[in-house]
Amino acid sequence: MIDINLSKRERYIFIITGGIITAALLYNFILEPAFKKWQVLNREIEIKKARFDRDLVLLERKDSIIKEYNSYAKSSKDISKILNYIENLAGLLGVKTGNIKPYPLTQAGIYGEYKIELQIEGQLPELVKFLSELIKLPCFVTVQKFDLRAVSENSNIFKGTIILSKIII
Repeated sequence: MIDINLSKRERYIFIITGGIITAALLYNFILEPAFKKWQVLNREIEIKKARFDRDLVLLERKDSIIKEYNSYAKSSKDISKILNYIENLAGLLGVKTGNIKPYPLTQAGIYGEYKIELQIEGQLPELVKFLSELIKLPCFVTVQKFDLRAVSENSNIFKGTIILSKIII
């Protein structure tokens, strides 16, 4: 060991300086990183607790969520069948359909009602046949609004908007 002759005052200053340097190194390289890691872990725990609480609420509502989903799934299947029938019938009769807007199911007591708005274009006999086929049994819809006009003055092609209604029990 190196033997350095230091006065008592210098020895105290040397020990205090060494202690301060050791404390600074201990703080900067051990305590500070450990404290930051502890804060990060606490934040992660809080986030996971919040997620867990949210998932617990969803789990408690599981039956009502499944019931609600099944009602929407059934209604979307019903509306897709109706829309598919309308598109197939229009294609078969040579009527152009566009801008089809299905509205959500409106419940009225024991029955529900679907409304579908669509634009149609074609010759008058084809349009009449299309509408008469729509209100027959496989689809059995009612026409709530019917707006038809000629594309031009000398044209036999008509364009219009119809709103169809289908009752579901």
